[in-house]
Amino acid sequence: MRRLRRGVCAAIVMCVSVGSAQAADPVPLPDGQLASNVSIAGVAVGGMTVEQARAQVLGLRVAPRLEPLLLSLQGRTITIRPAAAGYSADVQATLDAALRYGRTLPSDAPVDVPLVHSVDQQKLRGLLTYRAKEIEKRPRDAALRWNGNRPRVIPSQRGLGIKTNAAVKSVSAMMLARTQNFVALPWQRLQPKVHYIGPVIVVNRAARKLTLYRGEERIRVFSVAVGTAAHPTPRGVFRIIQMQKNPTWFPPNSPWAKGLGPVAPGRGNPLGTRWMGTSADAVGIHGTPASYSIGTAASQGCIRMHIGEAEWLYRRVNMGTPVRIV
Repeated sequence: MRRLRRGVCAAIVMCVSVGSAQAADPVPLPDGQLASNVSIAGVAVGGMTVEQARAQVLGLRVAPRLEPLLLSLQGRTITIRPAAAGYSADVQATLDAALRYGRTLPSDAPVDVPLVHSVDQQKLRGLLTYRAKEIEKRPRDAALRWNGNRPRVIPSQRGLGIKTNAAVKSVSAMMLARTQNFVALPWQRLQPKVHYIGPVIVVNRAARKLTLYRGEERIRVFSVAVGTAAHPTPRGVFRIIQMQKNPTWFPPNSPWAKGLGPVAPGRGNPLGTRWMGTSADAVGIHGTPASYSIGTAASQGCIRMHIGEAEWLYRRVNMGTPVRIV
């Protein structure tokens, strides 16, 4: 009798155990329905259908990231649209990842599936480079102007620009995180190419004077000889394009020079010991052994100086020095 009871009890226990095991088997999720403990980027979508979850993710996570983003460069601002700047979200890939929980992946604990989204770095860089001109401040080169016959200098000025590599990183990070609708762009100072105006020469034909300036500062005034009425020194703004020590004088192709020269270097050379050729045709500033001609209109168009003074001037000018003849 006892054996019979033990057998019955064992059978009952076995049945209960089998029944409990069958009751613990998970109920398969319906097609297109997310597990109850799944969220996407912090949005609770557990138990929703794919389309319901899609609407929630689009409305609460994607739409805010597509709103215009304000970029500021030291108070200068532009607005960009993330979609045009390379932002995109793959909501379908996100939903597919969420659907795997409770099916091919366990879902015993709460699961938050990240939003699948990205920023095309090349596209963002191109847009920032294109739009930068709207907010960058370009540097200004120092420039030479004239106040009558005196030089006037427009000083150089540094600019303000975007650090493009750093800006791509910060804007990209904000488009993905979207914790705010504003990005302060990393910036850098832009340096001008021309920082200052160096020597400037002004030749006054009527006064027979050459004045050397450094920028706007008058350095020294010289008496010079200028061209005759038949061969006048030309008016205009030119620049020094040739500099030569102890030049050889070659006669120009002109009737007055026929049969003359060439003359080897030395103090007896018609050009003295220094030649500073200008962009005016065949016109230069040079020394002369004919010191008696200084202060007169005696040359074939050149500006003559005392030899020692021409050497002094030569040391203080350079290629490209402006020469204004009035």
